[in-house]
Amino acid sequence: MKTRFKQLNRVTKILVSTLLMLLLILIVWLSILFNGQKNIQIAIVGPMSDLNVFGQEMVQGAQLYLDWVNKEGGINGKKFELITFDDRDDPDLAGEKALEIAKSTEALAVLGHFSSFASIRGGEIYQEFGIPAITGSATAQQVTEGNDWYFRTVFNNHYQSVFLAHYVKQVLNSSKATIIYNQNNYGTTLANGFEKTFVNLGGKIQNKWSLSETENLEDLQNQSFWDLLADKTQNDPGVILLAAHNGDVVNAIFQIRQKGLNYPIIGADSVGKATFATRFDEYYEEQKTPGYYSDGIYATAPIIFDVAGEKAQYFRNEYMEKYGKEPNWIAATYYDAATLAVEAIKKAQVNVEQLNLAKERQKVKTALAGINTEENSIEGLGGKLYFDSNGDLVVKSINVGVFDQQRFISAWTQLKPVENTREISINGKEFQDQQKLSVGNQYMEKTNIAYVGLDINEISNLNEKESTYLVDFFLWFRFRKNINADDIVFVNYAEDWLQSKARLDLVEPIAEKTIEGVTYRCYRIKAYFNGNFDFHKYPFDVQELAIKFRHNYLTASQLIYVIDQLGMRDTFSKDILSSLRMSQVFEDITGWKANRVNFFQDTLHNDSSLGDPQLFSFDSEISYSRFNASVEIKREWLSFIIKQLLPLLFFIGVSYLILFLPFDIISVEALSSLLLAIAFFHLNLLESLPSDGIGYVVLLDYIFYIVYGSFCAQILLVVLCKRKNLQGDTILSQRFIVMSRAVFPTVLSIAIIFSVYMYFNMS
Repeated sequence: MKTRFKQLNRVTKILVSTLLMLLLILIVWLSILFNGQKNIQIAIVGPMSDLNVFGQEMVQGAQLYLDWVNKEGGINGKKFELITFDDRDDPDLAGEKALEIAKSTEALAVLGHFSSFASIRGGEIYQEFGIPAITGSATAQQVTEGNDWYFRTVFNNHYQSVFLAHYVKQVLNSSKATIIYNQNNYGTTLANGFEKTFVNLGGKIQNKWSLSETENLEDLQNQSFWDLLADKTQNDPGVILLAAHNGDVVNAIFQIRQKGLNYPIIGADSVGKATFATRFDEYYEEQKTPGYYSDGIYATAPIIFDVAGEKAQYFRNEYMEKYGKEPNWIAATYYDAATLAVEAIKKAQVNVEQLNLAKERQKVKTALAGINTEENSIEGLGGKLYFDSNGDLVVKSINVGVFDQQRFISAWTQLKPVENTREISINGKEFQDQQKLSVGNQYMEKTNIAYVGLDINEISNLNEKESTYLVDFFLWFRFRKNINADDIVFVNYAEDWLQSKARLDLVEPIAEKTIEGVTYRCYRIKAYFNGNFDFHKYPFDVQELAIKFRHNYLTASQLIYVIDQLGMRDTFSKDILSSLRMSQVFEDITGWKANRVNFFQDTLHNDSSLGDPQLFSFDSEISYSRFNASVEIKREWLSFIIKQLLPLLFFIGVSYLILFLPFDIISVEALSSLLLAIAFFHLNLLESLPSDGIGYVVLLDYIFYIVYGSFCAQILLVVLCKRKNLQGDTILSQRFIVMSRAVFPTVLSIAIIFSVYMYFNMS
């Protein structure tokens, strides 16, 4: 027996020594891996000096995405590093910085430059030295034309100018226009493209005034320029297009408003920024009446957040939480630029350890150029990102916004692509009557906007087994043209849970009025909704309590719901959540904590005609604009453990203490009884989940499986020790028990690590 004991003791020592050696090797390897690895460099260049707001937003938008990628582990454990360069938006300095990036860094891609003239100069260097660049702000065609190393995540001026001409002529219904533009690549391409298209549509350009690069509109305030605009008997300028940079646009608007002129004004992307209206804050009239200078001005933008989808809303909330301010579209387009750069580097399978810059940059450029179809596109904040043969972003439509009380919100009418081209009759008046336009090489449709606001009063009666919850809330609509935007269908109304199985219809509004052609209706609703809860991570699960609806029959090309930023006031997730908590909206939901609130518009697709003869001609799925109000709640796991899992901890503790009892009184029956009790307790806990079975194993099941395994191992050990050939060898039996005392907590530690792993890897 002593010989057997010595052999067992020797084996144990060898096993422990081997494990310690492997652990030491692992620690050394991880230390070398993480301390010695190179970061993957991406350069960003723009106007960074003097706290330039646009340069800041370029960096902040890109960094936000790279932070997320690095948090997720980067690429094969390698993190991304964003290195910044200041070109002061000067073409000559842009060339110098581009040369520095190409020759003195290991950057695999460049994000920037901000303006078109800086990008064109920098692009010459990138093409010569072979380094791919992506701009999220330069819109002049010359940036990418003839340069296969340059890409962009924003529309170009050719498309923008054509779009603007159609919008002025066919949406704003003006047959006259005046153009004020800068004499540079940005201004001239916009002005010339607009003029050509507008005239072809039957419009007339009343005036076309240019500004030299050294002049600004303040220099012209005493000349005939403003007098001509002010003399309505001699000159009706029509809609004024401002195709100029930010400072010049501000000066122009100031002069126009100071003279009391209320001509309609539309700006290009330089105007369509959320913070543009604040440029007038220094003036007395603006301080007295916010929006005095900017209200009613239209502008284009790559993204407007009130109509953006869920991903864009998460970006906006994260940006505001991190940087404490509202993002402009520049931050969003550089977030997208960083997204494309990272995806291209992934696809290129860059070898960072043995970096051949020329070779790896070429691979990244090839990967970017390969993102050229909708099928292999990358999901961006505003939709799918992919390039045409020139490296320009394929854009299906442009957002048009209007300023109201210093907020940049979606204009009442948008132009969106026609989904089903078979329904179009190219037949003059009939074509116009269908509210459809031919814009460039695509057909577009006049799409109405309806502003939607929602205030939650209370969420209660949370039923996990049925995935339902009761919501009491106010819902209001603002819309034009008698489109009855409130004729809606709640897509997640819990009608199957209710015995009546009736559709939830809006009854009489509690408030209704029409002012200047805008109808306002407000309703109070209290109903059950279905959440389709996901219990994979139960009891560490996060659930969504949502209210979702679409229009009863109008498709997304006819009506789009957007967040009423003016009416809701608070649209930042953190502020809304704070307000709801103060109002005790979640008081009835015990054991849960509200994490996030999000309001967004997305598209609901339906590939069935539902037997409607009007939909037979559709050769693709039907899309509806869907409004979503989502509250994310997280189970308070500590409270759950205290209230629900204490018996399990008690059972585990008792089973472990049994190992410290004298060997003679350790009972297989006692351990078996504990195991049976745990099994019943497990089933009891699962009673709170859907009764018809959820079809997958939840995290709690894995935890119990490990406990079952530990108990079975204990029982097997006790059975072995009580065998006849070991009963006489008390020392050897005790050695088994002592070993099990060490093995048991080790197994539990492994179980905890495994549970954490499962938590982060479960869908």
